[in-house]
Amino acid sequence: MTHTAPLITGATRLNIVLDTLPGALEYIIALNPHDFARLRHPQLRRFMPPRISLRRVAAIAGCSEVALLQGLAVLGGRVAVLLGDRTAADLPQSPSAPPPWLTGVADAALPWVDLLPLDERQGDPFPPISSAVKAMPGGTVLGIRHRWQPQPLYDVWARMGLAWFARPVAPDEWHIYVYKPPGFHRKYLHQGDATHE
Repeated sequence: MTHTAPLITGATRLNIVLDTLPGALEYIIALNPHDFARLRHPQLRRFMPPRISLRRVAAIAGCSEVALLQGLAVLGGRVAVLLGDRTAADLPQSPSAPPPWLTGVADAALPWVDLLPLDERQGDPFPPISSAVKAMPGGTVLGIRHRWQPQPLYDVWARMGLAWFARPVAPDEWHIYVYKPPGFHRKYLHQGDATHE
């Protein structure tokens, strides 16, 4: 019996591509080695790709969704660009300048989630981020130190109604500020959303 490879679109999760398309891992890593080389680590390979769409991969890599799909087609993937579908450019991103809710907020006064030691161990950053965000009172700001810009979380935070701002402070360190609006629990808790997929 002949098995047909799945059709790949911008909404396809990265794990589907890595599991079904030979050469996809090295192709993805080459797009942005700083962010994607960690996919070679077995533990990160288990929990990261199911959370990331190809559309988000294109955004992280700084290329167009069409270019990414064309590259996968060269590797033998059955790809499709769906008319009227969203593109990588439509995805939530960090503002380019600090937002008003960050005015007057001093780093020293913030609670921080320091993921840098976890990053060194190639651990999963999502659980500590999730716990810290859920524990935030409405109207407050949380700081996160991370080796990478957490773009996959932007999709989740946007659905939850959170705001954020991320900036690089060193070649291998980002500071991410997450703002939970006043009344957040009353407005969003019933939705049952989490901070990871």
